[in-house]
Amino acid sequence: MKTYDKSDELPAEYRQALLHLLTFQADSEYAGAQRVGENLQFAPRPEEAYRLAKKTMEEYGHAFYLWTLVEDLGVDVKSRMEELRDNPESPDPKKVNIINGFRRSYWRDQFQCWEDVAMMSCVATPGAVIFLGQYTKCSYLPWARVSERIAREEVGHMGFGVWAVKRIIEFGGEEARARLQRRVPKFIAMGMGMYGRPSEPGSVQSQYFDKYYEMGLKIMRPEECQAEYLELVQQRLKDVGLEYVEGVVPDYDQRIGYAMDDAELELRVAGAA
Repeated sequence: MKTYDKSDELPAEYRQALLHLLTFQADSEYAGAQRVGENLQFAPRPEEAYRLAKKTMEEYGHAFYLWTLVEDLGVDVKSRMEELRDNPESPDPKKVNIINGFRRSYWRDQFQCWEDVAMMSCVATPGAVIFLGQYTKCSYLPWARVSERIAREEVGHMGFGVWAVKRIIEFGGEEARARLQRRVPKFIAMGMGMYGRPSEPGSVQSQYFDKYYEMGLKIMRPEECQAEYLELVQQRLKDVGLEYVEGVVPDYDQRIGYAMDDAELELRVAGAA
């Protein structure tokens, strides 16, 4: 696998693909930080509020680290932040590129109480740990280095979820455990859907994945990520005394799919190329 560092000249096709993936993650990290911060309204005690605020800060940090890489590649990141800041309800997809799960309209339906907040980090975040962890081995070395820090912090966010779930049971007993258990399928569906639909030979999605793999920008296919996620989430549920639920259907609607053609790819990069 050929690698590139900050000062290297990038082939045009590689640069375009890199910017698509980088802007998608950076914009989504910022939008995710906005949504996580909004969940502070559900914190039941000061320590929960403090720990969630720390997680929020780290999510904004992820956006900052990645936007710094994007800016080094000549992209106007200030305008991207302003769009997300000024239009949190419905940012313009022509200006930013975010996962649907971090759009406020989707998020608001998923989070109604502190149990939802805890289960997100305990059950869905293991998916982010696996998905983002693959970039520590990607061919663009600045992204790989930044991803090492992001991956460590995502592991911490997963730990926050385990802690928060245990606290809910500690203070609420078996009734609280039952409320948490009812939410297991919802957040497994979210975690399973983070990677996109399984790749199929000959599909447009698979063609893009194949290109990313050839370039070393993607390391794992969606089905590989999903298999690792299911193994990890089963262990996390066991750790907190909840039961895994079989047969959950992934929630793929939360993410924006890969571009259908070069023109749409350019649109999603939103002027980054």
